[in-house]
Amino acid sequence: MRAGSARGWQGYIYGLCPFHDAFRGALPTPMTEADLLARTPFPATRDSLAAQLREGGLRPGATVLVHTSLRALGWIAGGPVALIQALLDCVGSDGLVAMPAHSSDLTDPAQWQAPPVPAAWLDTLCEHMPAYDPAITPTRGMGAVAELFRTWPGAVRSLHPTCSFAAVGAGADALTANHRLDDPLGETSPLAKLLRADAEILLLGVGFDVCTMLHLAEQRAWPTRARQPEASPIIEHGRRVWKRYDQPALLDSDHFLPVGQSLIDAGLARRFALGAGHGLRVPARVAVEHAQRYWHGKPVPD
Repeated sequence: MRAGSARGWQGYIYGLCPFHDAFRGALPTPMTEADLLARTPFPATRDSLAAQLREGGLRPGATVLVHTSLRALGWIAGGPVALIQALLDCVGSDGLVAMPAHSSDLTDPAQWQAPPVPAAWLDTLCEHMPAYDPAITPTRGMGAVAELFRTWPGAVRSLHPTCSFAAVGAGADALTANHRLDDPLGETSPLAKLLRADAEILLLGVGFDVCTMLHLAEQRAWPTRARQPEASPIIEHGRRVWKRYDQPALLDSDHFLPVGQSLIDAGLARRFALGAGHGLRVPARVAVEHAQRYWHGKPVPD
């Protein structure tokens, strides 16, 4: 999904939950089970995935922010369950796994553009759209792994209606607490807490264009950028309200691709085999500081 100029309701086109291109404009042709089997030399398993993650540098006690595309990893025995189990096996009881759990449809329908909804619908949508509930609000466009992870036993989810994070493991409550409406991906958000915890970023079958941590880096690179209005249905003082707030304007995450490539070229991001695909691992602090240097002195991209 990408944050940025296009604002809509198919995926992350409304300006703030920055990941999922899958819903931008026309939907992609789905990969069939036969397609997935045909491109998989041998099925991955919980144990084989854990072994490859360890080979890629994932250690017990680690704190990791994970982005995934399950189908990019080939056919897995157990699918998203096996991948989540493998991640938790690697970090152990002293570690923490976090994933974005964004629900980018809980936004102001007046700003939806891909496609827009009829103006006559707006009052009804604002009045009846269900309020964000961390227990039942589904993710949108995040993929099967993130959707399952938010429901995992012991998972804790933050209270931001569009840009929540889910976490399992040591420190999950603290990571997800006090997620402010007006700072979804900034200095008070779970991203900044992950940075302070020396987290690592795992991109499993995906590239840097879905690397949420770089939204923190861009806010540090251009701290005086304009803010934009938003609205979401939330529970406040025990009742549903239509809450208006503002938040930072963010880049379309296509702009993260050259930053990511420069991290790879500099040897700062480690690539490793995973299933029928690959993963990338980079320390969050390294990624953020590198991105700030990369953007230093440059104007905000269009």
